[in-house]
Amino acid sequence: MSHQIPYSPEERINAARGYKAALHNEHVSPEAKEHAREMLLKLDEQQAHQELMEESMHVPYHHHRRERSCGDDRQRSPQERINAARGYKAAMHNPLVSEEGKAHAREMLQLMNDEEARQELYSQDERPKDPTRVAAGLKAAQKNPLVSEEGRRRAAKHLHEIEMSGPEE
Repeated sequence: MSHQIPYSPEERINAARGYKAALHNEHVSPEAKEHAREMLLKLDEQQAHQELMEESMHVPYHHHRRERSCGDDRQRSPQERINAARGYKAAMHNPLVSEEGKAHAREMLQLMNDEEARQELYSQDERPKDPTRVAAGLKAAQKNPLVSEEGRRRAAKHLHEIEMSGPEE
């Protein structure tokens, strides 16, 4: 059975990760481990990393899709934009990320408007929210020790507004 070698550097790097995992997995047969060794030699992971670096001029493992630049943010779905922002926020707090990578994450977060994407995503949901569940969530937020003081104040204010507006009919 012949296996085709992935073309792009990202695909080769990801395939190599999979083959390395197979080598270290006790549930993989000796034949499959031998195949993984052979494929690792063919994939040339170091060359793929070098190609990726030359293409992107970014730190390894971070590659922007060529068809989407920061200016094309509107073409991406709100969920994709929110997920990208989550990734950048995580990178900023990850001790394994270089200072250059953290600076890049800060720069990308400044360029994107993830709050606007959140509003767009939530406005797409046409079902009205159950006011009882909303009130329960706001009450829970006020008692949750992980919620900031500001978050608690906003929850209390919103709950008060809901209670003042009365039942919707």
